[in-house]
Amino acid sequence: MRSFIKKDLLIFLRDWKELLSVLVLPIILVVVLNFAFAGLFGDDDKVSMNLQLAIVNQDDESEAMEDLNERLVSEAGLGEQEANAIVEAAGSIQPVQLLSDYLESDELKDWMTVHHLEEKEAANKVKEGELDGMLIIPDGYTADSLYASFADESATKSLVYKMEEETLDSSALQQLVQGFINQLNHQFAIQEITGGADMDVVLPEGGFEDLGTEHNFTLTQYFTISMGALFALFVVTTVAMKTGLEIRGQVFNRILLTNSHPMRFLIGKMVSTICLVILQIIFVLMVSHFILDVFPGRTLGFWGGILVMIVLLALVMSGLAAIFTVVLLRMANIDAANGLFMFILLLLGTLGGGFVPIYMMPEWMRSIGEWTPNGLFLKMLTGWVQFEDISFIVQPSIFLIGIFLVFTFIGLALFPKRGKAQ
Repeated sequence: MRSFIKKDLLIFLRDWKELLSVLVLPIILVVVLNFAFAGLFGDDDKVSMNLQLAIVNQDDESEAMEDLNERLVSEAGLGEQEANAIVEAAGSIQPVQLLSDYLESDELKDWMTVHHLEEKEAANKVKEGELDGMLIIPDGYTADSLYASFADESATKSLVYKMEEETLDSSALQQLVQGFINQLNHQFAIQEITGGADMDVVLPEGGFEDLGTEHNFTLTQYFTISMGALFALFVVTTVAMKTGLEIRGQVFNRILLTNSHPMRFLIGKMVSTICLVILQIIFVLMVSHFILDVFPGRTLGFWGGILVMIVLLALVMSGLAAIFTVVLLRMANIDAANGLFMFILLLLGTLGGGFVPIYMMPEWMRSIGEWTPNGLFLKMLTGWVQFEDISFIVQPSIFLIGIFLVFTFIGLALFPKRGKAQ
């Protein structure tokens, strides 16, 4: 086996272009991205943001209670006395006023400005880039939302948030509004269950919430980890593509002529991938740390935990390399196989947060991304950096081991028999 492993390592290390790509390029990207996003989500106590939101209120709150009373009698079939009691109880719950109080609270006013405008003026300002977004409160929203909560029905009118293009600022505003709506619906649901008509609605507080983490997780750390995991995929692809060169050079056939077991060829690919991935990620993490002080003041135990997680990722990457190698041995068109590998790399890199920060993705994409090898690795290290608690990495570690076993089984099962390789 030693000669097979040595062969694959030498083939990779002799290609200086590929070597520089997987070692130097991720560090350059980490440095560039760190300076490009500097100050956006740093370690300061306050976030340097200046969000501009327009509120277009088309609702007439003075008529809301009358409309609510009328709907309770005509649509819900309640008596006048019962409907009046509900309307009186609902008088203290004004969704529009609650929203305004929330967005203009002391906790949010330092980094967000609210403008009350007409729809046409607000739309023009959003289009010109003067505002990050606009929130439209449609006519009848108050009465409809209150009626839906008391009648236990779905609301027919909702807030409308509009933006010219999706940016970090506009997305942050959208999340603030969505958080308010979710909390309001939650309070209405509790009120419906408990029958507490006089219960005060408790809304979310603005500002930043302390999640009780031991350490902050910065964008610099995110970029360093995600780039290391992303270029580990490039290592896998490169190792597999070298099989194409060996096929063209009749290396595989010469191995068969030496009466060596063909499986050693595949195992050699896997072991060399493990070694290369471990060295590549450690190099990226250590050089980035010395340049940007990515993980300041961490203990030896912290670095030991990172090493364990790197080894787990390397195992998974070796299983993926086994599958890629088998595909190359079975396909007659090597260029088509290489194209397939690049497609898989781009897919895993995107879903796992390598090309686009994972927090900017839709929820369904984040859920899928957490099941990719690089996405699981990013999730593990995120928890480890913040809490340095083994309980946060046990389950992802088991998943990575499971993925490694599945990939390895697929690679061994599909490995071509003697005479079947293309």
